[in-house]
Amino acid sequence: MKLQTPASLLSLAVGLALAAPSFAQTAAPTEPEIGKLEAVVVTAEKREENLQVAPLAITALTGVAIAEQKVLNPEDLGHAAVGISFTATSPQAQEINIRGVTNTRLTAPTADQSVSVFQDEVYVSRSGTMNMNFYDLDRIEVIRGPQGVLLGKNVSGGAVSVITNAPSFSPSGEVTVGTGAYAERNATGYVTGGLTDQLAGRVSFQTIDHSGYAYDLEHGVQLENLDSVQGRGQLLFKSSDSDLRAHLTVDYARDDSNGINRVPIASPNCLPGPCLQSWSTARNDIAALVGGLNIRQSYPTWPTFAGDTQPTPQDLFHENVGAVLRVDKGVADNVTLTSVTGYRGGHSRTWYDQSGIGPVNPYNVNPPVLFAEPVFFQEKVNQYSEELRLTSSYPDSRFDWIAGAYVQNIKVHQFNRFWGDGSYLPNLCGQSDWDDTGTSKDAAVFAQLGFKIAEQWKFDVGARYTHDSKSGTQAGTAVSTNCLQRPANATPLTPLTVVPGYSAPYDQAWSKFTPQATLTFKPQDGFMAYLTYSTGYKGGGFENDAATATVAATPYQPETVTNYEFGSKLTFLDGRARWNTAVFYENYKELQVEQTSGSCLCNIVNNASSAKIKGIETELQLQATHWLYGYLSGSYVDATYDNFVDTNGVVDTGHQLQRTPKTQIVAGFETKSPLGSWPDALRFNASYKHQGKMYWAPDNFTWEDAYGLLDARVTIQPPDRPWRISAWGKNLTNVDYRTSIIAILGDEISSFGAPRTYGVEFSTKF
Repeated sequence: MKLQTPASLLSLAVGLALAAPSFAQTAAPTEPEIGKLEAVVVTAEKREENLQVAPLAITALTGVAIAEQKVLNPEDLGHAAVGISFTATSPQAQEINIRGVTNTRLTAPTADQSVSVFQDEVYVSRSGTMNMNFYDLDRIEVIRGPQGVLLGKNVSGGAVSVITNAPSFSPSGEVTVGTGAYAERNATGYVTGGLTDQLAGRVSFQTIDHSGYAYDLEHGVQLENLDSVQGRGQLLFKSSDSDLRAHLTVDYARDDSNGINRVPIASPNCLPGPCLQSWSTARNDIAALVGGLNIRQSYPTWPTFAGDTQPTPQDLFHENVGAVLRVDKGVADNVTLTSVTGYRGGHSRTWYDQSGIGPVNPYNVNPPVLFAEPVFFQEKVNQYSEELRLTSSYPDSRFDWIAGAYVQNIKVHQFNRFWGDGSYLPNLCGQSDWDDTGTSKDAAVFAQLGFKIAEQWKFDVGARYTHDSKSGTQAGTAVSTNCLQRPANATPLTPLTVVPGYSAPYDQAWSKFTPQATLTFKPQDGFMAYLTYSTGYKGGGFENDAATATVAATPYQPETVTNYEFGSKLTFLDGRARWNTAVFYENYKELQVEQTSGSCLCNIVNNASSAKIKGIETELQLQATHWLYGYLSGSYVDATYDNFVDTNGVVDTGHQLQRTPKTQIVAGFETKSPLGSWPDALRFNASYKHQGKMYWAPDNFTWEDAYGLLDARVTIQPPDRPWRISAWGKNLTNVDYRTSIIAILGDEISSFGAPRTYGVEFSTKF
């Protein structure tokens, strides 16, 4: 099926809007008044302010939009907004990319995130172990550009801030249940209300179960299935005798699956290294024997680890808990003290075959140089943080200010196991284990001062001083050097290069001062413009799964981003239209890049000296009629390496930054129509995101072609009834797109995004 373009979607929207009255059995007596766009309040600058006056590039998705578009996780979020994209090298390496800045394949215990996720102001340190699930939310704020002062943890690329729905003293509740393709069963809901005149509570939950999008033909097991449970409990205390406010949130999440599907595809460009294409050749040979294979089928190898009598099946498991306590109290006239105390803990287990086929398979297909190297990752995380800040609220002053301090301690224990079988090279046979315990400590002080120069002009200046330290011990052990294909082998499995192994302590500290200044111009209601200079910082760290003790103890350096940005925000047509635009230029230095080296078939982290990122983002919303709401947004990012010779010796200077599409377009609409005697009871909405071509690695030898995803939803919701019923579909044109590849020896070992899914949901309020 041919994908619809944004232009055709808007044409369809206009046609549906004109045809909307035909759904009614009786004509409405008068044309309803066209309402204004809903005001959106954001807190990215630690104050509640209207999105249209916040001087930064930010996209806010409301809780209603999140639920209706089924934005359930960071990957879905990457399909819902411009300026942000999502890839995932593995379940332990989820990568959010904003304006070319991303944390590509960095999973070591001491690795920080380039684009960070915050939940209720608390930093989520591990993108894989602490999988984020979205439900019962007030909004998600996608904040683009470096955030080096107020956001919390200093971040170099931007942030995703998730804000949950708070308890209410007015009692209410809602439950939604649904079913769909791939035997999906889902349920979500909440109940809230006052427990006393000063205490309110809220309980929320979500469950999602579905069968596999892919299949392991060798073992007869579904892959990419899901069994997921999340829950959240909250208490809100508002003193009747003072301005004391305390809000406690506790959450739990568990995801379980049979693991991911990997498919080797012959690369059209075999550089760098030899063009062996052994995995894709083996797969093609089997396909010829069985009458064809599709991208949802594979033959993963199950390893028998040393000391085991049975092979270990593929597996994916996450379990997380979290707690946030926020306390607000006035401590002086028009000055509020805020304390945000956070804890997040979790453990995860991920085992998958990296290539999706090995030398031992049901058809004994074993072309030259075919080998298997499954991997097992196990991780436990404990994270504590505390932020104290003072915020002014002078009603008649030309000054406002915020000042505070932040501390954070993250301890990660990671156990990684690699198992290899093959006759190609001696270092591709055997078993090597890594045991790595790392601690990251972060301390910072920050302040921002705002001064209203004149009625139309305001100047804000702020800075943050960050000191972070990373320490720990990594041990690599050659558990076994032989395998089925090489029973007398004596060389350790890569990336380990020494027998019997090593134990290496590591320790390093860094400090950084990150200033920011913003000039805001508001000549009239409905229009503002801003000019910003901002900086962001991400600390250095140490590689996991290092080849030697020297490599384990050698840090990679911090990365920094300096951003120059001009933006404007316009509200017009009596509040029925908004047009927000940002133009930016970023200087990205010492960016941390992890790649697979063709010489050792291992991963190595480099600091690319610098990169330049420039581009534009624009977003338009329009309430065209009472019946029709539409939006159209787009981004263009030109991001290139200034001076970089990568791990494989390729000169990447002038190449485009990895995993960064140059263009993105998001378009969508919603129509409302009467249904019988029910006004506005029938709603239809659709959204489409187009992502331009992007390169998977700095060498630009592998790429993902442009693609687009189309989602839609139709809802019947009578105005005077407490229920609604919806039918939804995602990736309706069933586009095949990849969320990750590893390029090795002429093959692209690929992971694919979800196929077309669809279902129905029933909701009731009480």
